Amino acid sequence: MELQKADYIQLRRIIEEKGLLRYTELYYLVHFLVTITLFVLLFSVVLYFNKWYVLLLLIVPLSFVATHFGYLGHDAGHWAISNKEWVNEMMGQLSYSFLLGGSFSYWKYKHNLHHSHPNTEGSDPDIDLTPFSLTEARAMQKRGIKRWATRFQAWLFPSVFPILLFLIRYDGYRYLIKKKRLVIDWILLLSHVLLFFVIIPYLIGLGMAILVYMLLSMLIGVYIGFTFTPNHVGMPILDNMEDMPFLEKQVMTSRNIKSGVLLNYIFGGLDCQIEHHLFPKASRKNLLKIRNIVKEYCAEHSIPYKNESVAHAWKDIFTHLNTMGKYAKKFHMLKMAKDML
Repeated sequence: MELQKADYIQLRRIIEEKGLLRYTELYYLVHFLVTITLFVLLFSVVLYFNKWYVLLLLIVPLSFVATHFGYLGHDAGHWAISNKEWVNEMMGQLSYSFLLGGSFSYWKYKHNLHHSHPNTEGSDPDIDLTPFSLTEARAMQKRGIKRWATRFQAWLFPSVFPILLFLIRYDGYRYLIKKKRLVIDWILLLSHVLLFFVIIPYLIGLGMAILVYMLLSMLIGVYIGFTFTPNHVGMPILDNMEDMPFLEKQVMTSRNIKSGVLLNYIFGGLDCQIEHHLFPKASRKNLLKIRNIVKEYCAEHSIPYKNESVAHAWKDIFTHLNTMGKYAKKFHMLKMAKDML
């Protein structure tokens, strides 16, 4: 255990010496300004013409740009943007709470739990994908409509993506109601509602405003689902009592996507999921360079390192969901046969 702990310290020292764990505030400032500028320009064109065909023409690039506010909020939640708390908080609240309409405080709470216990049964909230099941045990416990959903989850799973952002918003509101004291979240969420359901309807009409909001939210959900799902789905799920060193746990439960600069931007840095889990405060700007070091280090220490193409990753995800779905049959013949072998 001590040797393996020392391995992580050694790996971190190598990366620190190369200056790859330094904060890159200017990079994030430029990224935010470019993103907000593109969003305002695209949205202004939609509002100016106020035509359904202009909306359909621009909604895909608009949602693509808007999703990057989520990535900025994600990095802010990890203190990856600045060593100043107020800078991360401001960037996260503006990007996540105000522009996307989700609670930034809830995101930090839930996502930090995930990072502390990735793919760990009973501890990682991200593997509770009701009504779907990522393990045999969960699949066999399903009853009624949940059993049916799990049985065909490989095909049904992507159908949730269009409502994903709405589910995230809903969970955020529930969290805030319980906590009660997170005033800044409430102020910015109410500002989000005021913008999209009062000001914009005043400019283009209620019907058009709702259409814009629904399509934008649905496409953001699809984008998020596409980029977040490969991170851990189909990777080993650990028992809550399993004692595993930090380095091994983070690497074995995460999947990287083979990428260059362009795909790294499209994935918001999530293509380097292993490196992000090992060094969550590392700037997205440096993740590709860190990946080369970590990959080589894992090879030297015989630590399984998953690095797949987008197509291969989704094939693995589909295969895993389909395999687990077979355990949701009413009579678990497959499980019984497996146990007899």
